[in-house]
Amino acid sequence: MTQIIKFLAVVALVASIAWLASDPGFEPALALVGSMSALVSAFVVEKRSKRHARQHQSVSNSSMGIQAGGDVSIGDINSDKHAK
Repeated sequence: MTQIIKFLAVVALVASIAWLASDPGFEPALALVGSMSALVSAFVVEKRSKRHARQHQSVSNSSMGIQAGGDVSIGDINSDKHAK
């Protein structure tokens, strides 16, 4: 999916450069900035998604594993919360 977005961003960048070259003005320059930002953000999003995909966990047979992207609170499932 990101390959399609990158391809379309490159096509938009080339088209906006051609538009700016043929008709210099504010609108073609704005299109150039927008297509450049789309191309850069496509690479940033791909890099960020690869970084988050590196989670790995090994758990033995009698254990319970918890993976989360944020804060995790773990308690004993056999204990009573209202113990005095």
